[in-house]
Amino acid sequence: MMVRVLHELFSLDGGGVERLVYDYYRNMDHNKVQFDFVISDLYKKGIFEDYLTEQGCKIFKIVKKTENKKKYLKQIEDIIDKGDYDVIHSHYGIYADEVMQIAKKHNIKKRIIHSHVAYEPITFMQKVKNIIHKRIALSNATDLFACGRDAGVFMWGKRAVESGKVHIMKNAVDTSKFAFSNEKRLEKRKELGVEDKFVIGIVGRLSEPKNYPFLWRVYKKVLEKRNDTALVVVGRGTEEKEIKSLAKKMGIYDKINFLGVRDDVPELLNAMDLFVLPSLYEGLPVVLVENQSNGLMSLASDKITDEMAVTDLVNFLPIEGTEEQWAEEICNYKPTIENRKSYRQQIIDNGYDIKSASLEMQNFYLK
Repeated sequence: MMVRVLHELFSLDGGGVERLVYDYYRNMDHNKVQFDFVISDLYKKGIFEDYLTEQGCKIFKIVKKTENKKKYLKQIEDIIDKGDYDVIHSHYGIYADEVMQIAKKHNIKKRIIHSHVAYEPITFMQKVKNIIHKRIALSNATDLFACGRDAGVFMWGKRAVESGKVHIMKNAVDTSKFAFSNEKRLEKRKELGVEDKFVIGIVGRLSEPKNYPFLWRVYKKVLEKRNDTALVVVGRGTEEKEIKSLAKKMGIYDKINFLGVRDDVPELLNAMDLFVLPSLYEGLPVVLVENQSNGLMSLASDKITDEMAVTDLVNFLPIEGTEEQWAEEICNYKPTIENRKSYRQQIIDNGYDIKSASLEMQNFYLK
């Protein structure tokens, strides 16, 4: 029996959620589960598209809901109507409410809404609108998912999580791929021209939630204290032009290595000495699990759920007016590579290995 699943995502271009779904699918039995994707594509071609197409996945690119809601819903309905799907799995949170209505109308057996956000600043009017979205979502979805407990509580409420109504789909990673290698570290540092540098890194979409203006202010202070640092930025996004423009205005653009979207993230993590993630809000960011599997220390915003501290490699710091504190923490950190290989097993023991997590997800689709 083949189960056909349609995933609704923003893109397939290397972001945390896309990478998670991609990794889950790579580790499933494709004779039992087939994924298709509907995306509101921001770029001409995402880095995961070639592999997924080779595996027989269909990728439907449609208009953004914010640009033309009527057309967006019509395109979604046409895809569902012709697709013969057993499962619709949307990663839009409560904003998947109308898609769930369409899926229910077409008698889709499993209708999953997935929360990937544990905190998000919203206005009073947005809160009111979200109440309506949530009611519609709950009345049409069959299953509620979240990437962690805090994301589940934020989206669906404490009672729903504690009663077991929310399925926690862990942001698991391929621990073998992210295991530390000193040989690869030396190779990548040479390639980047940072052999003798203290390398600070971030992997994240160039957009407002990642808080790049704060990071630029922090890094400017770091440069005032140390002259042996390099900042590596991996990713691209909707606000890339503005974010880079600000770096130029602050006089630090030439001190930053903008690498764009990359398919060699494990090797890049090997090359780093310290990871920074000063996000305004997140769900349960996959990259922090990847870092810990790699044995890489991370400084993270206290807006990120402490569920992320699977090991002792995550240090949470406040982000309100604390640029000097972040700069001091960065400058005072003394990296060691001797123990970086030892953390992979802790990730596996805590249930974040992609192989076992994918089997659990596959069984959920099949039952």
